[in-house]
Amino acid sequence: MKLKWEDWEETYLDIVGRLGLDTDADRAATSLLSTLLRDTDSEVLLTELEERIRNRTIVVCGAGPSLERHLAELLSSEESDNLVFVAADGAVSALLNINNDCDILVTDLDGKLSDIRQANKTGTLTIVHAHGDNTNVVQRVVPELGEVLGSTQVEPAPNVFLWGGFTDGDRACHIVSHYSPKRVILAGMDFGSKVGLWSKPDHSSHFRASNRKQIKLQIADELISSLKETGKLEYTILR
Repeated sequence: MKLKWEDWEETYLDIVGRLGLDTDADRAATSLLSTLLRDTDSEVLLTELEERIRNRTIVVCGAGPSLERHLAELLSSEESDNLVFVAADGAVSALLNINNDCDILVTDLDGKLSDIRQANKTGTLTIVHAHGDNTNVVQRVVPELGEVLGSTQVEPAPNVFLWGGFTDGDRACHIVSHYSPKRVILAGMDFGSKVGLWSKPDHSSHFRASNRKQIKLQIADELISSLKETGKLEYTILR
């Protein structure tokens, strides 16, 4: 089950106002991604997505500075063998660095592309998001990835779906919430002034968030909190 546009539109337009987004560019990006995925059998992938989430303990991995510590805690726990890992974009690099499987990747292709390609090639179910600022990389990379799902923040299109969410991290939470997980754990979800080194491929250490990035992190925090308040997602956030 995906989200109806009329139930998301008000939230989206609020984000547009806060960040000065170009709605026409977002719609053009969605149309492009839909064209690139025209031969994809999305129903098969959607079924697989649900099977990977339903009644499972899901770890949604953000790319915050705490991610490495949180992964160490989780992988040394008694339930480590039963965890399903969902990476938000660059967080996939942290999982690959410790030779841990990434089951689902939610990405706007802003992370390390070689790691995104590697994960996708080795069995990660990849969901690529299109927005007005990433059309060039979508055009270049999506044809290389093969069978992937598409996501949007505006009206959905064939093979491009609206689950809700804005940043990769909170969008991953929205996606998971649609498929009845047993439990959700949020790892590396830091909403402060620092960004994890995995967030951008040209950084070798954690770095200070720009003012615009801090607004995006605040939006992500609000959207995840809203999911919990409406009963659509019960989660444990690691500190």
